[in-house]
Amino acid sequence: MAQENEERKAIGAPGRPVAPPPASGSLPEPPPSPPPPRPRMSFILGVVVLLAGALIFGAFWSDEVKSTLARANEAALALLGKGHESPPAAEAEHVHAPGEAPRQYYTCGMHPWVILPNPGDCPICHMKLVPLDPAKYTTEVVINPVMTQSIGVRIAPVVVGPVTRVIRTVGSVDYNETMVRDVTLKVGGWIEKLHVNYVGQPVKKDEPLLDIYSPDLYTAQEEYLLVFKRKADAAAPPELAGMDQALRDSARKRLENYDLSADQIRRMEESGKAERTVALRSPFQGLVVMRNVYEGMRVDAGAPLLRIADLSKVWIMVALYEYQIPFVQVGQQAVMRLPYVPGVTFEGKVTYIYPFLNQESRQVRVRLEFDNPNLVLKPGMYASVELRSTLASERVLVPREAVIDTGVRQVAYVSLGEGRFEPREVRVGVEAEGGMIEILDGLKPGEMVVTSGEFLLDSEARLREALAKLVKGDLAADQKAASVVEGTSELASLPDPAAKAIEGVLDGYFRIASLLADDTLTGAAEPARLAAENTAALIKTEIPGQPQFWAKHTEAAQVRGKALELVAITDLARAREAFADMSVALGKLLRATGVPPSYGKKVEELHCPMYREGQGGTIWLQPGGDVRNPYYGKGMIGCFDRRTSLPVTGAKPKM
Repeated sequence: MAQENEERKAIGAPGRPVAPPPASGSLPEPPPSPPPPRPRMSFILGVVVLLAGALIFGAFWSDEVKSTLARANEAALALLGKGHESPPAAEAEHVHAPGEAPRQYYTCGMHPWVILPNPGDCPICHMKLVPLDPAKYTTEVVINPVMTQSIGVRIAPVVVGPVTRVIRTVGSVDYNETMVRDVTLKVGGWIEKLHVNYVGQPVKKDEPLLDIYSPDLYTAQEEYLLVFKRKADAAAPPELAGMDQALRDSARKRLENYDLSADQIRRMEESGKAERTVALRSPFQGLVVMRNVYEGMRVDAGAPLLRIADLSKVWIMVALYEYQIPFVQVGQQAVMRLPYVPGVTFEGKVTYIYPFLNQESRQVRVRLEFDNPNLVLKPGMYASVELRSTLASERVLVPREAVIDTGVRQVAYVSLGEGRFEPREVRVGVEAEGGMIEILDGLKPGEMVVTSGEFLLDSEARLREALAKLVKGDLAADQKAASVVEGTSELASLPDPAAKAIEGVLDGYFRIASLLADDTLTGAAEPARLAAENTAALIKTEIPGQPQFWAKHTEAAQVRGKALELVAITDLARAREAFADMSVALGKLLRATGVPPSYGKKVEELHCPMYREGQGGTIWLQPGGDVRNPYYGKGMIGCFDRRTSLPVTGAKPKM
C-alpha cells in the first residue's frame, strides 16, 4: 500500500506538475509498481445480472425503493470504471436556488384567516401559530372521493326550464256580492201569508214569497180599474179619449212601480176587481240567507224583509303578503282544494286585488271567483288555494339547496370531477316550483353543482381562498383597514323627517353595538327603544315619487321588530342573536335609502366569519374607527374579514 502511494505521488494527480528528476549522485528510483488487478469479468457480469433483475422486480415497488436501486446501479457502473453519467434534464431533480425557496407562513388553528410570515402567537386568541404549507392550497377544493361519500356530498345538474312561481295560501268561501238581493216593499201594509218559512230555503225566480195587504196598493188598483173601464166608451170626444189614455198609462205605471207584474195586472183587468192581497214574487233564483218577516207582521215601505243569494258562483277571499303581490294579476288561474273532499279540485280565476294593505298583518286581500253548480262550496268554508304563474319559459335553474346565501352574496359549488370542487359566486332570481331557483349569472346548463354537504366545502374553500391570496403575495399583516363604498343608494334624496329618523335609528343601534362589544346589556333597553321609535317614524314618512317604497322594503319593519325584542331581552346570547338579525335588515335598508348626508359619520359594514359560521358568518355596522366586534366582545374584539362603507344618499360612486 505504501508502495502504491509513493507511485501516485511520483506520477502526480491529473493537472499537477510532475516532480523533477533526482539530483546526480542520488540513488535511482525503484521501478513503478504494477497497477492493481481489475475484477474478473465473470464477477462483473454476475453483478450486472443481479442488478437488472432487481430493477425489473422493483418496478412494482415504491419510488423510494426504485431510487435506492438506481443508486446501487450507479455504484456498480462506477465499479466497472464507467463513471457516473448525469441524468437527462427532464429527469434531473429540481433544486431551488437560494432566492427561490418557498416562504414559510404560519396560521392559527382557531382563526385560519390569520396568516403571518413569522412564528408566534395568534393576535386574536393568543394560541401558538402552526406552520402552513401554501403549496397544498389552490382556489379549488380537493377532497378524496371516498371522503366525499362519507360526508354526504351530493350533486345535481344545472338545467334549463320554465320559471313557475306557485303561491300556496288558505282562503275562505264567501257570497258573491253581485248575486245577493234584498227583498223590500215600496208600500206599507200587513203580511197576510208567508211562503218562505226558514233561512236556507231555496226559491226560484218569480216564485211567490209572501202575500201582503196594503191600503195604498188596493187604492192604486181601484184607480187603475176606474180609468181602464172608461176605455170602452166610444162616444167620448177625442180630447177626452186622449186624457183617458194618459190617466190609464199613469195608473198602470204606478202599479208597476209597486212591483206588480204584467200577469197580475192582466188578471186584474180580466176580473175587473182589485185584489185585496197581492203576492210579492222573488226577483231571481237563490237561497234565503236572511229573514226578518213573519205572518201578521205590519211592515213599512223600504223595510228589508228577506235576503236571497245565488250560490252558483262564489267568492274565495285570500290574504297575500306584499312580496307575493307582484306574482298575482287579475285573470290569473287559481286551483282550490277542500281538505274534506279529497281528490276533487276546483278551477277559478283572480277577479280583483284590493288596493289597500292591512297595516297590522302586512297583507293584501285578493278575491277569486269559482263556479259552484252543485253548491258544494258553502260560505264560511276554508280551502287550500294555489296561484300558479309562469314568469319565463326558459331560464337556468338549480336546486335551492345548491346556493349558499350569506346575506351579502350567493355561492354555489361546481363539481369538476374526481373530488374537485370550485366555488362560484352567482346571482339568483326568483324561486321556482319544485324547489328550484333561477340563476341569472355564474352557472351554465350541464354543470354539476353540490346540493348536500356544501357548507363543509365552503369552510374549506374560505381557508384555501385566503391561502391562495397569500401565495400571490397578499399578507394578512399588510391588510389595510380602510373600507371602500359599495354601490349607490336607491334614493337620490331623503325628506328631512326621514333623514332625522334614520339618524335616530343609527344612534340607538351604535349604542347597543357598543354595549355588546363590552359584554354587557346594562342600559341597552333605552337605545333599543329609541331605534324602534325612529324606525316607526321612518315607515310613516312618505317618500316622494315612490308611494310603495316601504311596501317594497320590508326590512324597515324587521329592524323595528328586532329593536323591540332587544328592549325586553336580558340574556346576552339572545341579545346578540336579535342584534345579528337587526344588523342584516338595517344594512339592506341603508343600501336602499343611503346614509343621510347630514349624519356626518361614515357608516361601515363589517363581516364576522366566526359568528353563525354555519351560515357563512354575519355582519354588523359601526362608525369608522377601530374594530369592535359585538358578537364576541372583549374575547375577540377585532375579529373581522371584510369591511365596506355604506353609500351616502344621492352620492355618486368614485371612479
